[in-house]
Amino acid sequence: MQPNLARRKLLNGGVISGPSISFPSPEIVQQALQYDFDFLWLEWQHGGWSEPTLSAALSCFIGTQTAPIVRIPGLDPLCIGRLLDLGALGIVVPMVETAEQCEQAVQAAKFPPRGGRSATGFRNALQGGNDYFHYVEHANDEILVIVMVETPTGVGNVREMMAVPDVDCVLIGPYDLSRSVGAASIEDDLVQDLVAEVADASKETGVAAGYVTGSLEQAKHRVDQGFRLVNPGHDLGELRSLFETMKKGCDSLDGR
Repeated sequence: MQPNLARRKLLNGGVISGPSISFPSPEIVQQALQYDFDFLWLEWQHGGWSEPTLSAALSCFIGTQTAPIVRIPGLDPLCIGRLLDLGALGIVVPMVETAEQCEQAVQAAKFPPRGGRSATGFRNALQGGNDYFHYVEHANDEILVIVMVETPTGVGNVREMMAVPDVDCVLIGPYDLSRSVGAASIEDDLVQDLVAEVADASKETGVAAGYVTGSLEQAKHRVDQGFRLVNPGHDLGELRSLFETMKKGCDSLDGR
């Protein structure tokens, strides 16, 4: 099956990065894949993706070295298994607060004996001359499991969550975290104290922590804090910025 170089890099102590894509466009995915990001994050929870568009986009990753990861709407084992069947090499599970929920995510993502995922091999099993049995034998080593902490309860349980085997990364969702404590900004001191707690837990346990960033500058700042999964940007923000620049240029053409 396709090796998950992003997972291997993360488990070896490296930093992985890639943009999130919310528009349900396999064509955008094809364009992004030309640049060899560690991963592309397909944003199903808050984006416009459907199962058919996700399936079309995931087929674009065959033969590439970029890992396809999908943020799912919630902790649904059937949803997780289905996405992995379609070719995802990683899942991002939102709003996780306990070690028990982490274990449920891992159980859904891994084949027995580690988990309870139903044996299959729809897409990834067909690559490189391999077969269904090869995929089932090796898939557990390639599936990236990322859980999100977005509440004070989740942060309070972060060390127990990181202790769950095969939880590869605990990822901060800063906007939901700030709202959960009534803060007006993600830069509020209370929010930053919670962020620092997750970074400290990562350093203590060796399990990667991530932070949903929106620019290269933010990504660099969080990497300096010890976070090892970050986003250099998102298609929504980048396209808006591009169109704003275009509009200014168009206005200048007629002397405005």
